[in-house]
Amino acid sequence: MQKIGIFGGTFDPIHYGHIELARCMRDQLQLAEVRLIPTGLPPHRPPSRVSPQQRFDWVQAAIAGEAGLIADDREVRREGYCYTIDTLIELQQDTPNALLVWLIGADSWLNLARWHRWRELLDIGHLLIAARPDYAFDGLSADLSEEFAIRHVIANTDTLSRGKISLLSSPLMPVSSTLVREMLARGEDVSALTPVYEQIVASGLYRF
Repeated sequence: MQKIGIFGGTFDPIHYGHIELARCMRDQLQLAEVRLIPTGLPPHRPPSRVSPQQRFDWVQAAIAGEAGLIADDREVRREGYCYTIDTLIELQQDTPNALLVWLIGADSWLNLARWHRWRELLDIGHLLIAARPDYAFDGLSADLSEEFAIRHVIANTDTLSRGKISLLSSPLMPVSSTLVREMLARGEDVSALTPVYEQIVASGLYRF
């Protein structure tokens, strides 16, 4: 069965931490491809000052030449709010014989019970949580604790399966989109944080 990695997010803007996570998914789990999907209109946070199309263009430029990493614009093209469940269902319809291996951060996992149709999300593919090996899910709800206990497996190519949950072993990167935006607003050099710093600086979009 083909295995496709799904990595969604605002990518506001994309940085080396995002790219390293995508590489970890691809290499550790031997995925055929990892699709980076910039969100369009997010339902749980204010919209970005930067358009979905611009964020997508930066993602596409940032991963150019990276084997198996693909920029996917389906949420950029979608009208209205972008829900993860809709994106995964659409992807599964496009690739009916593939296993979707989708990634979220530890903070998103803690709040998953607030997501639209969250229980269905746990059944549509294999969920990867990007967290440190010693990460403590202290704030986990009873529902999520139960789901994790039932579904958790160690992440490797043999255990990838629909309806399972794993932790992705990935390096800690001291960079975030928030940090990049704050540095840009102060006029500081971000060339060490993102491969598309020249395009971002030239746009002037984060200079407040």
